Amino acid sequence: MKRIISFPTARRLAPRLPLAAIVLLIGGSFSPSHAQLREHVGKHLTLHTDLPASEAIEQLPDAFDAAVPQWCEYFGVDQDIVEGWHVTGYLMSNKQVFAQRGLVPSELPDFEHGYQWGDKIWVVGQASEYYTRHLVLHEGVHSAMWRFFGGAGPAWFMEGTAELLATHHWSDGKMTINVMPDTREAFPFWGRLKVIESARRADRALAFDSIMRYSQKAHRQVEPYAWSWAALTLLEMYPEYRSIAIQAARRGSDSSIEFTRRFYDDLKSEWPELSTRWTMLVDGLEYGFDRTRNRIDLNVSSDNSQAIASAPTSQSYSIKADHGWQATHFRVASGQTIQITASGEYTIGNDPKPWVCQPQGVTIDYHRGNPLGMVLAAVAPANSTDGTKLSLPQIVGVGRERTFQAAHDGLLLIRIGDHPSSLADNQGSATVNVSTGKQP
Repeated sequence: MKRIISFPTARRLAPRLPLAAIVLLIGGSFSPSHAQLREHVGKHLTLHTDLPASEAIEQLPDAFDAAVPQWCEYFGVDQDIVEGWHVTGYLMSNKQVFAQRGLVPSELPDFEHGYQWGDKIWVVGQASEYYTRHLVLHEGVHSAMWRFFGGAGPAWFMEGTAELLATHHWSDGKMTINVMPDTREAFPFWGRLKVIESARRADRALAFDSIMRYSQKAHRQVEPYAWSWAALTLLEMYPEYRSIAIQAARRGSDSSIEFTRRFYDDLKSEWPELSTRWTMLVDGLEYGFDRTRNRIDLNVSSDNSQAIASAPTSQSYSIKADHGWQATHFRVASGQTIQITASGEYTIGNDPKPWVCQPQGVTIDYHRGNPLGMVLAAVAPANSTDGTKLSLPQIVGVGRERTFQAAHDGLLLIRIGDHPSSLADNQGSATVNVSTGKQP
């Protein structure tokens, strides 16, 4: 529902108006007190905006309403909790218009993109319909968690969860939240993957525990949103982590360091595996990343998970073409010699036809410099943290056979190379034999 309304002039003007605004006010060509705002009303959101009328803006309350039951489902709360819940939102192209009318309280910080306070949200209009809607949902998640749990925890968890549950598909009145962006074009100006890729290329990717140490003011910059989203993406990928994250959300009224300490304690027994999975996630994240097929199963037996003996050891593995990195039982030492041989046939993709592939790969296309379908090896660092910086894996193209030395201590993983978004239509497996020399 939409109607044109006029709000009364605020009794208290915002201090120190910019000179350009003063000139406009005196000249009479612009008057915040008389400009009209449109109102769009849904079940859970009433949105006031000065943005130009468009179908995308009119649909925002519908999109919000469609997300609410999915947020309830995600957190495992009864939908009765949102009966009668209503958020008042301000979508602004000119914050001054809203500030002049007292619609942006002076108590709020000078936010750049959005802010939530109880059952009110403020969002600055963005350069794309998607990103504007994303921010409305992002602030809506904050408000929903305030409704559900009395808060959303410290900044890293609060912003990561909001990013996770605001990333969405909206088409023909249907909403799907908690999606992995599939193309840059479908998620314009979102930019989280670009931030992570840039950090990866510059060798300044963050360790997981560094993200958990973000201050409450860190998210005044864009980059922490990307890393917080990635951290919650990892927790979402693995059921054992996801259940801990959901339980943590129920302690959302606590935004102190105690929240993070307890979160770490709940995951302490999982931390070595989590660190390995985080390292490989950061290295592999890109548009269309398949969160299910890129899970890494690290449930190796205690006997085989020990550091290997000084005598040469070998073992064979079947490596699936439709999965990402797959763990071996080898924890290797820096400088140790690793010999890998691979054999077998499998298919990569089916467009325009299934490509029969062998371990050397096929040169119809490349991913990160290697032919599609090539057998690859990685040594994921045993200690993935160097201060606040993440140590990325050593990745080696194996093909039919390769002997190399481990660049650092770590777990050996194998995969059949392909875009992380294109695993579902692969078939078959390769047989891989791994032999290791004596530790140096």
